Amino acid sequence: MVNLSYHLSDKITTSLKEIEALRTKILLTPLLPKIEQKIRWESNINKTYWGLTLADNKLSKTQIVKLLSSPLPKKMSGEEKEVINYINTLNYIRNEWTGSKNLLNPKKILDIYDLLCKSVFGSTASYFKSKEIEVNKILEFIESGKDHPVIQSGLIQIEIIKLSPFENATGRVARILSHLILSKYGYDLNGFLVLEDYYRDDLVSLKEATNSIERYKNATKWLEYFTQGVKLGMEKVLKNLELTGSEPVRQLGWKLTDRQNKIMGTLENPNQKITNKDVQKIFKVSQITASRDLSKMANLGILLPHGKGRSTFYTKV
Repeated sequence: MVNLSYHLSDKITTSLKEIEALRTKILLTPLLPKIEQKIRWESNINKTYWGLTLADNKLSKTQIVKLLSSPLPKKMSGEEKEVINYINTLNYIRNEWTGSKNLLNPKKILDIYDLLCKSVFGSTASYFKSKEIEVNKILEFIESGKDHPVIQSGLIQIEIIKLSPFENATGRVARILSHLILSKYGYDLNGFLVLEDYYRDDLVSLKEATNSIERYKNATKWLEYFTQGVKLGMEKVLKNLELTGSEPVRQLGWKLTDRQNKIMGTLENPNQKITNKDVQKIFKVSQITASRDLSKMANLGILLPHGKGRSTFYTKV
């Protein structure tokens, strides 16, 4: 049963005011493009690591970084596939939903599940179909645009969790959808905002907040918990930005080779693209070396692949 009722408690109102002030400070902070890319890379690593920790993925952060910083192995474990899927989905959200006027619908929700989970858990289309009417009710309420974007983000997460329209991995899909709404309205702070560590840091509070909908028959307590998490996450982002003035951002596998930096340099012009053959020709390297360079840069989230196989080309994110 879908239950989207809540009231704006003092806690929620206070958190929203603080969120707006923090967001303004963060978005007005000038950053060099390289620093911005590094912070976003680190944020995606943290979202992936903490998000999958909640789903009992046993890979360490170091293992995740190594996987994303190297050419992908031909054979991957289920846990490695989960990491690649998570990163690909975060990049999809940033590229397709940041500032987008598109509306979510059940098909797009199922597409997100497929990108995030299908290669690990298989299709859930038939099961999803049985709950599509309830999913649509949630989306119609969210997309009405009557609520603050952070409220929308919190509501879609908890309502998808409670409805559970997937046979597996409902929690991670719900958290991804929460990020999608924040990205759509500019509250993910250019991809810097991480919420997953907040959830994982205190599982008791997470469980209490999640169960509060049944207990109180509304989403108020959950939204108090959620908006507090967004505020704390933004405070961390601001602190990190302030530190970039005096300390280098942690690398976490980010470092590019001279050739990879030069590849980025060839993409400075708008609408510029590059292929594997281009890299081979420009830098006099083998097809395998070119593939390794382009694969690493795509995994880092600084190049966006288009197409498949020999027709694949890359653009700057």
